[in-house]
Amino acid sequence: MSIITRRQLIATAGAAAAVGWGPSGFAQAGTKLRCFWWGNPDRDKRTRALLDAYAKKTGMTIAAESLGWGDYWTKLGTQVAGGNAPDLIQMDYRYLFEYARRDTLLPLDTLLPLPDFSANDRNGGKVDGKLYGVNLGTNSKAMVYDVDMLAKAGAKSLDMAWTWDDFGRVAGEISKMNPGKYWGSSDNSRWEQGFEQWLNQRGKSLYTPDGKAGFTNDDVAGWFALWDKFRKAGAIPPADVGATNNGKIEEYEVTRGLAAMSFVNSNQVVAFQGLSKNKLAIHPFPRDKGGSSGHYIKPSQMMSISARSKAPEDAAKLVNFMVTDPEGVKFLGIERGVPCSAAARALLVPEVDALGKMQIDYVAALGKIAIPLPPPPPKGAGEVENLLKRVADSVAFGKTSIKDGAQQFHDEAVSILARA
Repeated sequence: MSIITRRQLIATAGAAAAVGWGPSGFAQAGTKLRCFWWGNPDRDKRTRALLDAYAKKTGMTIAAESLGWGDYWTKLGTQVAGGNAPDLIQMDYRYLFEYARRDTLLPLDTLLPLPDFSANDRNGGKVDGKLYGVNLGTNSKAMVYDVDMLAKAGAKSLDMAWTWDDFGRVAGEISKMNPGKYWGSSDNSRWEQGFEQWLNQRGKSLYTPDGKAGFTNDDVAGWFALWDKFRKAGAIPPADVGATNNGKIEEYEVTRGLAAMSFVNSNQVVAFQGLSKNKLAIHPFPRDKGGSSGHYIKPSQMMSISARSKAPEDAAKLVNFMVTDPEGVKFLGIERGVPCSAAARALLVPEVDALGKMQIDYVAALGKIAIPLPPPPPKGAGEVENLLKRVADSVAFGKTSIKDGAQQFHDEAVSILARA
């Protein structure tokens, strides 16, 4: 993905009508829809403003609801099982295949052809050849960091190919500034997506195409050992601090003023900056010297439609408003990632702030070093995600050895995936 030039902007704007922009095609007045998403205060504000504007324009009634990541999937699972799923469901790549193959999502190929999306952007929302999720924006994993704190440690700029050794050295220097109260980085050992990234750097994947574990006991032990080394060196916090981060942005060590670096998804920098008084930036993960970046570009979130929706065409029109209509595109901005529509990107580029430009530049830069999209997380992946937190915490607290923890995580993950 590249930055849109002024000439491209003018050319793309002239083609807007061809991709369905404009006020036509709205849902009929009196329609009732429910929209459910996970998010943060900034995303909630943007999404509710969009839904309110669309409801006013169309005369529809739209019930809006959001929760944090962990609570969201629990409630969605309950609603789907009870036959009470919302019409519009914000979907993640890790759960798309599971929900689609349970016939709980509606195929969208005819309802949302998305002619302005690239094949890759459409394919990210496909399961078994059918479109089940509309990409709301692309992103990749990223390290978010406090710019001033890294500069104080002598890291005024970071190389795209910086190493884990570089990371450990910088984090250690930062930890020395306020010992026992502030650390160089958060503990990434318990974040499943971080483990996946580390595996990708070694030419492996977290899951195989047929839904099995793509890692060995030795891989898990190597991951735990990496973070144990940083923990013992004081570069990351002790276990009692790390265990308090359960994925909500306000719980991250960077947000709480406890660390200079954390590992997130690139689009989340908007929400992190909104809760931080210090200037933040994003950068690729550290890697082994001369090794792969492990980064891939994926749908940050998708919007799906329930197979039980009583107004699927109206729901599809609302999704189209989100991703192609200039008004909808401006409401959402790039908080959910860099838009897939070239026309949408062209519309936003002249208007984005420094954080927006940072995201666009970041995804563009990763496009030159990114690996292909890995196999999707299979059914049971959510349980594996929680398992890693438990076992990593046990290792961090010293209750379980690295060897035993690696064996436990591998064996239980294999068992979970086998019965899923």
